[in-house]
Amino acid sequence: MDKAVAFIMSIILTLVPYAGIEMPGLSVKEEGCLLNIELISDTHVENNGFFRQGFLKQGFRTMSRSKSPIDAVVVTGDLTNYADEPALAQYFELCKEYSPAPVLSVAGNHDIGHAGDRDVTDISREQALANYIKYRNQYMGTDSDVNYCAFDIKGYKFIILGDEVVDGGHWDDISMTPEQLEFLDAQLAEGTKDGKPAFVCCHWPVDHRNGEDTIWDGSGISDDMYPVREILEKYDNVFYLSGHMHAGIKSTLVEEKYGLTNAEKVDKVTYLNLPTYGIVNMFGLTHSGTGAQLEVYKDKVIFRPVNYLTGNWYTNSAYVFGLM
Repeated sequence: MDKAVAFIMSIILTLVPYAGIEMPGLSVKEEGCLLNIELISDTHVENNGFFRQGFLKQGFRTMSRSKSPIDAVVVTGDLTNYADEPALAQYFELCKEYSPAPVLSVAGNHDIGHAGDRDVTDISREQALANYIKYRNQYMGTDSDVNYCAFDIKGYKFIILGDEVVDGGHWDDISMTPEQLEFLDAQLAEGTKDGKPAFVCCHWPVDHRNGEDTIWDGSGISDDMYPVREILEKYDNVFYLSGHMHAGIKSTLVEEKYGLTNAEKVDKVTYLNLPTYGIVNMFGLTHSGTGAQLEVYKDKVIFRPVNYLTGNWYTNSAYVFGLM
């Protein structure tokens, strides 16, 4: 498949939908919703960046006007643009002041690997990691010294994975210790033991999922790097949430024609890759402010893309996944 053709057609087939765009207003799709989570990624907040701070503030305001209770917000990485502490502090202050629900914030490559990028700050990756852990602990009321953790939201497990800066770390790639992989395995075993879905949140996608090969080949976690995929596939009802690719919302027709998708189930695992919230997207809707609402019911999970700046739903891009 020609990458340029896929890029252009992914935008066209989503801008000219074969199903409509629903009227504004956040609410759950059906009665009997057991868990309601708002998903965004790649906010790329800058300390003096008025627009991205404004986007995040407005998104939280839209969530605050939801007709249905929101149980949590998940942000899958690149909270900041340059890993500087003032921007990180500003991000968590916006979460504290404006979010209607607890925000589970995942660190991305821009939050750790890009320390010192464009001379914004001269801190090391190790210091950037320590800053993130400090602010996350302060916001969440936790006491941890590692970049992985787990939270229970209404009895559902949310597992946060992150870069540990092994041997100096990398600019764009994740580095993980064996302890983090063991933690993932143990938390999934606990979270799925009663047949409930469990949610793994990591900035980096898994290789060969969500069209990663076409959109940004080599941007994901490969089996040669770490056995994340192997661990995920051991359990039923696992949902893997990621960002990083800056790939916009795509209609289901784009998946049918080009294999590019925000949501797909492969070998028991459901992979949900989110568009970038604060920067222009590609291979789909280019709009900033996009994300998705995740709704859990007794026998299914619904993934519903939405624009949090306008409140519009993209009904031609929604997915329903049955639970085992």
